[in-house]
Amino acid sequence: MAPILYHSAYKVESAWEAFIDAGGGGSAIVEVQDWYLCLSLDVIGRACFSHDFGSLDGKKNAINSVLQTFSSISKDHTSFILLLQRFPFLLTVPTPRNGLAMDLHRATAEIADSLLAKIKKEKEEGHLEGKEQSSLSFLLVKSEDAQNNVYLTRAEVLAQVREPGISPGQSVAVTMTWALLELARNPDIQKKLRSELLSFGVEPTYDELSKNLPYLDAVVHEILRLHPAVPELTRQLKEDDIIPLSGPVRTKTGETVNDIILARGNVVVIPIPSVNRSEAIWGFDAKVFKPERWLDAEGVTQNAYEVPGHRHLLTFGEGTKHCLGKYFAIAEIKIVLSVLVKNFVLEMRDGPGTKIEMGLGMLPRPKLAGEDSIKMPLRVRRYEG
Repeated sequence: MAPILYHSAYKVESAWEAFIDAGGGGSAIVEVQDWYLCLSLDVIGRACFSHDFGSLDGKKNAINSVLQTFSSISKDHTSFILLLQRFPFLLTVPTPRNGLAMDLHRATAEIADSLLAKIKKEKEEGHLEGKEQSSLSFLLVKSEDAQNNVYLTRAEVLAQVREPGISPGQSVAVTMTWALLELARNPDIQKKLRSELLSFGVEPTYDELSKNLPYLDAVVHEILRLHPAVPELTRQLKEDDIIPLSGPVRTKTGETVNDIILARGNVVVIPIPSVNRSEAIWGFDAKVFKPERWLDAEGVTQNAYEVPGHRHLLTFGEGTKHCLGKYFAIAEIKIVLSVLVKNFVLEMRDGPGTKIEMGLGMLPRPKLAGEDSIKMPLRVRRYEG
C-alpha cells in the first residue's frame, strides 16, 4: 500500500515543482483541491482495482470530470440537502446537483463494467497467476465463480466500486485540503512539522508513520477532529430505545429531561462536527487548531475519552457501520503531507488575513470567501532549507 501512496505523492511533488519553474518567480498558485481529487482517484484505482486512472498524468475520465464539475457549482445547496433527508423523492428533481449525481452513477457503472471485463479476461487467459489477489477487483470476480458460495449481482458490484472508491476518495481529498489550509495559515505549526519530517530523514514506512512521527500524527488527528469530511451520521432504530443524556436538558415546552425516548423506525442524525468540537467534551479551546493537544498528557480531556470511535472522534463513525478504510485514509494523508511539507512552503494566496467559508461540492469543503467556485488555491514555494 505505501509504495502506491508514495508513487502518487511524488507525482504531485513533481508537478508542483514544474509549476514553480514555469512561473519563474519562485512560487506558484496551486489549486490543491483539484490535485487531491486526482490523487485520491488514482490511489483508489490502483489499490482497490489494480487500475491506473492516470488522473495525475492528465488523462481524462468520466468520474474525475464529474467530480471536477461539482467543484465549480457556486450555489450553496445545503438547504436542499437537508430537505433530501426528509423527502428522498426530491432526488428526481432536475437540479444541477442531481444531474451531476446521475452522471457520476453512469460513469461509475461504465468503469466498473470495464474493470470487471478486463479482470475476467485476464483470469480466463491465465494472466492472474502471481498477481496480487487481495485487490477488490479480484475478489469481485472470485465472488461470481460457480465454485464459491458467494455471488454478487451487478448492482452489488457497482456498490463495491462506489463505496470503497468514490465516497472515501472525496472524503480524503477534502481532509487533505483542510490539512494544507491549516498549515498555510499556521506557519509555526507548519515549520514544526517540517522539522520533524526532515529530522527523520528517510522515507518513513507504514509502521514508522504510525509510531515514529508523533507530531505528524498529532497534526493529522487534529485535522480529523476539527474538520471531519462527513458532516453527520444517520441511523434508523430497529427497536424502541431510551437514550440517556450526559446532563439535564430543558425542552421548548419548559420540561427538564434526562433522556430521550425513541421508537422503532425513528431516524437519528448525529452532527459529527458538533461532537468533535464540543467545548463540553474537548475543553475551552475545542474550536482551535491545536495539534499539541494530542501530545500533552492532559490534552485529551476525560470527557473526550468517553466518546466512542477512532481516537475518541466520530469522524469515521462507530459500531458495525464504521469506516472500514480509516487506516488507509490516515496513511494516505500522512504520506502525502510528509512528501509535500518536506519540499514546499505553503502560504495563503492572498496573505495571512484570507477569509475562508464553506462551500458544498459532493461534500462540504473550504473555499475562498466571496468567490463563486469551490476552489482552494494556495501559494506554494520550494523549501530551500
